[in-house]
Amino acid sequence: PPSHLFFYCEIAEELEAKFPEFWNTVSTKGVRYVRVLPEEDDPTSAIGRGWKSTFQVSSKQDAEEKMTEMGMEWEWMANGNCKTISRILPAVKTDQRSGKKMFFNQVIAAYKGWRDSRNDPNKAVIDGEGNPLDTKAIEFAADLMDQNSAAFKWEARDVLIIDNLTALHSRQPFTPPRRILASLAKSLPFANNEGSIAG
Repeated sequence: PPSHLFFYCEIAEELEAKFPEFWNTVSTKGVRYVRVLPEEDDPTSAIGRGWKSTFQVSSKQDAEEKMTEMGMEWEWMANGNCKTISRILPAVKTDQRSGKKMFFNQVIAAYKGWRDSRNDPNKAVIDGEGNPLDTKAIEFAADLMDQNSAAFKWEARDVLIIDNLTALHSRQPFTPPRRILASLAKSLPFANNEGSIAG
């Protein structure tokens, strides 16, 4: 038998090709995120941060000022919760270094993860005109991301740098007492023109 096999992908299955209407919608109309926030933090939910701590305020009036600054719409609910709708955000961006279009957003995170007693992930993302998105396209995108993901096995003193302009990141369940510290940077001053770390 041969010692090595070589495969070449001439045409890849891509979100844009498989769901052109969805791609066109999110490319041209953008997306908006819908989330219901409790008044106080809800420790039973992974997305249970309250509107007071989210906006670092103590009153509805102060929250409204913050939401206005952020271009959000909102609705106060009788139980003190606040339904927020983000401003229209781009869902597809072009990488300035490569010229490639990227599905660059929080659609999958919202659709897969915004689930609790207040939030239905099927209603967490809408297009810029307020219409629901094609859930089959979102599921396909999520599957593509899963298929192309890479897991990093942490060892003590490891440092991991991610190009946050072209790569998504997430975490898998873990066994405590693991502790990972994070730092955010606008740009790396030591990156070369190709976007890689200069040696």
